[in-house]
Amino acid sequence: MVSLLLAAALGAAPPALDPLWQCTAAHYRAFVSPSGARAQWPTVPKLPEHLRETRHITLSTPGIAPGGRAHMMFVDSAAKVVYIVQTSGPADTEVVFGPLPPVECPPA
Repeated sequence: MVSLLLAAALGAAPPALDPLWQCTAAHYRAFVSPSGARAQWPTVPKLPEHLRETRHITLSTPGIAPGGRAHMMFVDSAAKVVYIVQTSGPADTEVVFGPLPPVECPPA
């Protein structure tokens, strides 16, 4: 029984994230916090619909401050761009930054 549960859990695990997207997330994470984004990125009216239900990477959480902002990075692998969605407040408002380029990993 335990082996069946373990097999099911392992089968449900998401695939490992491409190192390019891990480095991209680490780069953009440095520019966001619960107080907002500290960069002048372009914005779009909304996240492209085909990305809405895809896997995303959390860059920051709202923290304990009232009105804090959360940031999630959505990857469009086909277009090789990312979008960062900033949500905030009780009205759950969104600002969508992007499209933004991926950031290469530093040489090892």
